[in-house]
Amino acid sequence: MLKVSLTHDVDRARKTYQYFTGFAKSMMKGNLSEALYHITPQKKEPYWNIYDIAKLEDSYGLRSTFFILDESIKFNPFKPSTFALAVGRYDMFEPKIQDAIRYLDKNGWEIGLHGSFLSYNNKELLGREKSRLESIVGHPVLGTRQHHLNMDDTTWRIHEELGFLYDSTWGSNYDIGFVDGKIKPFHPHGNKFTVFPLSLMDVCFMPIQNKWERFEKLMDEVEQNNAILVVNYHHRVYNEKEYPGYKAAYIRIIESALKRNAEIAPLIKFYNKIS
Repeated sequence: MLKVSLTHDVDRARKTYQYFTGFAKSMMKGNLSEALYHITPQKKEPYWNIYDIAKLEDSYGLRSTFFILDESIKFNPFKPSTFALAVGRYDMFEPKIQDAIRYLDKNGWEIGLHGSFLSYNNKELLGREKSRLESIVGHPVLGTRQHHLNMDDTTWRIHEELGFLYDSTWGSNYDIGFVDGKIKPFHPHGNKFTVFPLSLMDVCFMPIQNKWERFEKLMDEVEQNNAILVVNYHHRVYNEKEYPGYKAAYIRIIESALKRNAEIAPLIKFYNKIS
């Protein structure tokens, strides 16, 4: 049987500098109407799509995993590499963020931690992020994925020491499929701590010319190896205006899996089955 886990990295709660970068890119393409859209206030926050995704998944009777980010990098005008991380980050204790987290948690979705950009080798920082998120849901947070898929040879040990049961960072920022032949969930420390390889991320999948052919082959590979197809769809890309085709592609992914009678569940459900 095909097994699929749908996951979402909640990187941003609102659009900020993208108003200006989107305007500039559209003007460079000579698309005035698109450029005007980027600088026109919208009735609905373009990047706030958590409830929309939950409604879609609920219509299929499905649940997924949402990884919540607690980024703490400060804006530094002398470090351009930090701009995208610092500008527009959200506070998980903001009322609407807390409400969304609690809604998901109480209605069967899994809440995991999206470890901040610098937390992959910083136990104190990652532990603080975990504790803050746990104070919102009122119970232990058991799964994690590092922001930008950052990791080194200390990351999984830190995860285990902090009480995480699994991680889903292992994957590619550039292509779909499995990295280094690691297809099935594995145990890097020889115990119950589990790594679920990530094999399909939206921003890698959508530009591929033959993406649906490759997706069918990926499902074949997962099914043949009794593995789990872990999909990462960032919640901001559910905005059709700025990410045309992404919403339709997510629906097609779900329906393609269901046509194969796939088992679709949050990662913690699969962990409980194999641990």
